[in-house]
Amino acid sequence: MHETSLVLSMCAQIRELAQKEGAQGVATITVRIGELAGVEFEAFSFAFEVYKKQDPFFAQAHLKIEKVPARLRCLLCGHETQAQGLTPCPACGQWGLEPITGKELDLLKVELILPEEGKDHV
Repeated sequence: MHETSLVLSMCAQIRELAQKEGAQGVATITVRIGELAGVEFEAFSFAFEVYKKQDPFFAQAHLKIEKVPARLRCLLCGHETQAQGLTPCPACGQWGLEPITGKELDLLKVELILPEEGKDHV
């Protein structure tokens, strides 16, 4: 399950940022994951829930996932579609669709818990 390694990498990045800011913990993490990114949304969420139970720094963190639908463009006629799977172009019938969205895997936003304020910081 590579979602676990993605969560570990994400949390390491967040911890590095949080330490620079002097944070006590993490309140919210927002990620953007595309349908074609090769990441199972439920497995990613599950891996994060398991991780945060083991690391007090993330114990209060809430994970938000923005799902990006797949949009494909035909290399021959330029038609754009939200077709799923391996299919020919619905406009010209030819094979050769390339993804234009849906491969994203981005850490968008982290809200930290700062000691001096006792509230979230973006």
